[in-house]
Amino acid sequence: MLYLVIVNGLIDSFNPCAIGVLISYLALILSFKTARKQFLNFGLFYILATYATYFLIGLGILRVIHLFGIHNFFGWVSTVVILALGTFNIKEFFWPQLRIPFLSSFLGRCRLPRWKPEFTILGALILGFLIGLCEFPCSGGVYLATVSLLSIKETFLKGVGYLLVYNLMFILPLMIIFIFAGNRFIFQKLQDMHGKMFSWTKLIMGISMVASGALLLAWLIISIK
Repeated sequence: MLYLVIVNGLIDSFNPCAIGVLISYLALILSFKTARKQFLNFGLFYILATYATYFLIGLGILRVIHLFGIHNFFGWVSTVVILALGTFNIKEFFWPQLRIPFLSSFLGRCRLPRWKPEFTILGALILGFLIGLCEFPCSGGVYLATVSLLSIKETFLKGVGYLLVYNLMFILPLMIIFIFAGNRFIFQKLQDMHGKMFSWTKLIMGISMVASGALLLAWLIISIK
């Protein structure tokens, strides 16, 4: 289970929402030539707020499942949702021009909040919170599958521990980007790479969601037997 949690957390981490927003705002901060302390505070608290928000979403779902004893029911619902999200992301890669009412506008991508260039700790916390909320419908299918599996296979306390590890993996790319953001050459390469890999990220996320959904479905079938 630990291996699965680590792998799923890393898969979920390569999403266009949090990474794109962090790169955009760090680039904006660098263009304003703000003080290094302000730069470090903004990036650090943005990452912490994203981690806390995403963790609390998973914790809330896990708690509800254990509280009401709806493990299998939630597992079946999650399977349908995950497979649907995965199929949508694959569709976005191969047929992006094909629009699906409501879903295309809701799941297409996170939009950058309109934000005044006041790079304070409070601003970083609010932005990280908003992006954490935005990420779940955007790329949270793998997260949903992982929480479902934890609710079926593990106790609540063990599930909480696994969620802490999952979300640490989830913010790992953000931490790497933040570390290298001080080097303008490397940061520019990261910006270019993110722009080129955006559509491929959709495909990878879609395939990962379908695979996670299939694994969850297999465990549900086995649990019935």
